[in-house]
Amino acid sequence: MVSGQQVAPPVGTFSTDTVKIGLPVTYTLVHKHSARQEIILPGTNYNFTPFELVRKDFYPTRTIDGLSTDSAVYTLRTFDTKAVQALSLPVFILQGKDTIRVNGDSSRVVLHQLVDKVREPLTFKNQTTLMPVAERFNWPVLLLWITFVTLVSTLIWLIFGQTIKTKYKLYRLRKDHLYFTSRYNSHIDRFVKTGVSQSMEKAVSLWKNYLTKLERSAINSFTTKEIVEYYDNNEEVNDALRLCDKAIYGNVQHEADTETKDALLLLRRFAKSRYKARREITKNAKNNRRHAGLAEPGMVQP
Repeated sequence: MVSGQQVAPPVGTFSTDTVKIGLPVTYTLVHKHSARQEIILPGTNYNFTPFELVRKDFYPTRTIDGLSTDSAVYTLRTFDTKAVQALSLPVFILQGKDTIRVNGDSSRVVLHQLVDKVREPLTFKNQTTLMPVAERFNWPVLLLWITFVTLVSTLIWLIFGQTIKTKYKLYRLRKDHLYFTSRYNSHIDRFVKTGVSQSMEKAVSLWKNYLTKLERSAINSFTTKEIVEYYDNNEEVNDALRLCDKAIYGNVQHEADTETKDALLLLRRFAKSRYKARREITKNAKNNRRHAGLAEPGMVQP
């Protein structure tokens, strides 16, 4: 049987004589033994008090003439305030079912004191000058706000989306009608004052373009006959358009007569009736979804 006294003790040394609190220091452990012996060096679970293990590095066993050398380097640090600190690491010899512990000599380091004297009582130094800190944009908060606003907007749209679209369509219808009426009246006034057929032509062209947008049909490309047929042979539309065509294409240069003026007024009144019909359809869009479009044009009375 091999006893602990028959084995040479391991040799452990620090890489430096002094150490500072919290800073790493290396400790090298070397053990020479017979090549027939199986040696284990301390592992990470070993208690390195008063030091703490940071890292452990092993080196392969080297054997020369039956003598093997095992070594390891331990990176340690200490937070103990003792002036002198020592460490002694053993090796373990495996022999059958037994384990023999062989201790090495202690290796010491001196703690480098940064504070030599402590004055009592302690005095506190006030530092009230504020240091400038660069402002940083809070991206997580921005993402949270964007997500919140998106969710709220989606919820509002799901609940009130149809109502909002209806209100907007009614607003656009009213705005377009007011714009049409204003310009149309200007053309009528100019025609009444001057009797120039170009003013009537502009009024009729404006009327056709307005109904084109209102009815969503290419009325501005229709002939007078096609427009009358589109509106189910409405007599007032038929008479008004034919009077206007006569004044425009007949090169009439005299002052506007009452009949021609009345024709323009009839077209304006008819456009207003179509606007009211479209407005009612838009208001009741939810209830009228099963219907393909407007009621028959001829059913709306001017």
